[in-house]
Amino acid sequence: MAGPFKRWGFLAALDYETWPAERVAQTLAAQGYGAVEWTLAHFDPRRMNDAELDAAFAASRKHGIAVSEIVVQQDLVCADKAERARRVDLTIAAAKAAVWRDVNLINVLTGPNRWETGHVDVGQAMPEGEAWTLLLDAYARMLDGLAEIGAVAALEPCWGGLAHDFHSTGVLLRRFGSHPAFGINFDPSHFALARDDLSWVIAELGPYIRHVHIKDVAGMPGRDGKEFIFPLIGEGLVDWQAVFTALDAARYRGVMSVEFESYRYYRTILKSDPARASELSMQQLRALEDLLPEGMRA
Repeated sequence: MAGPFKRWGFLAALDYETWPAERVAQTLAAQGYGAVEWTLAHFDPRRMNDAELDAAFAASRKHGIAVSEIVVQQDLVCADKAERARRVDLTIAAAKAAVWRDVNLINVLTGPNRWETGHVDVGQAMPEGEAWTLLLDAYARMLDGLAEIGAVAALEPCWGGLAHDFHSTGVLLRRFGSHPAFGINFDPSHFALARDDLSWVIAELGPYIRHVHIKDVAGMPGRDGKEFIFPLIGEGLVDWQAVFTALDAARYRGVMSVEFESYRYYRTILKSDPARASELSMQQLRALEDLLPEGMRA
């Protein structure tokens, strides 16, 4: 991608999920973004035909922005075997549809997704060992399925999930680090929340990092998630200069995409307008651009 601004992307969540893909792509392109992450709201093979799936990619191409990855993020710590299999199958189906359209990166989590109704309370409703056993089995099947079609799972270690910091992510690295379909979506906010050393983590995970999220965090981790927030970029714990320097040293040259989760600010100040959220985020990204090492500007 030519030029620093082409590296900036935006995850089309929030109320963008209710907008037509054409309007989302046009808005993001006009604001200066070079990439978009589509979610299942705009790219879901369960409920969309080929023409509908094409729409998100056609809109992106029309407005000159890349599709950096498809966000699927299924909770694979699921006690119902049939439902767990359906979630694995959905991930593979979304990946297959994306690969047909020349995008091979799929954003995934481990689970449990504590913000979703009905998630498993590991340690209470299910022993941790059982949760890991279910997850590792699901990941083996998912990764094998993705490898067959030339796709890569970009795991996002995330608060609340079995993989949520560097050390818990190590369980998956030891099992699947050599698998051709295994990668990392590096979101510094979750590692900062765990008080991991971000520069060291990036150096260790560098060979696996396929995609980067731009998101800040403030507070402390807790079981119910009320002890922390994802504030505006620059207000939290993430040392962005250290992050960019470490990513540059790791030779990362891919998309860095905003995942806007300042939900209270979004509702009360931005009045749930996703275009205002992405515009504000671009203002913050332009300020951060001064921190980019020379190698990341090309």
